[in-house]
Amino acid sequence: MRRGLRVLDKSEILKLLKEDLGRARFDHSLRVEKTAVALARKFGVSIKKASIAALLHDCARKYDRAGLLRAARRLKLKIDPVSRLEPKLLHAELSARFARKDFKINSPEILSAIRKHTIGSERMSKLEKIIFLADHVEEGRRYKGVQKIRRLAFRDLDRAIIESTSRMLQYLESKKLPVHPGTIRTRNYYLMKK
Repeated sequence: MRRGLRVLDKSEILKLLKEDLGRARFDHSLRVEKTAVALARKFGVSIKKASIAALLHDCARKYDRAGLLRAARRLKLKIDPVSRLEPKLLHAELSARFARKDFKINSPEILSAIRKHTIGSERMSKLEKIIFLADHVEEGRRYKGVQKIRRLAFRDLDRAIIESTSRMLQYLESKKLPVHPGTIRTRNYYLMKK
């Protein structure tokens, strides 16, 4: 684990992420940052916070499924039944914990955006919405409907969240996989808000 009280600068964060993550995950994080920064500019959100949250959103993805479960148990995280079945869902909370401990990030806004980037939540801040959407629509993503969601993200964050969560539900249903209740709550909140 990394020691010290000083907040790491961007070049140090990039160096450590490059060491910790595989090439594909590191490249994904760079693309999420690019998208998040563009969305932050568009919607008047701190570019620095968007950049850091985007870079660190997947810092726990250095672990495989079993490693994510072990790390969650070690940190005494509550593991719901859906996350037990699909431990990748745990990486958002773990990434927020690692961002704080290993990368010395103390901003509640950044940590919350990292924590909520996978399933979202009701009443997200603009930064949280941006990191959620940037992860789902970065330029390397290739799934049915991504172009529409990508365009929508630059016009209306809430509508883009509705489209993104709806697409997630369709995908999970087509694969006969369980849906995390948080994803349904996120979709319902933004759907009923309109």
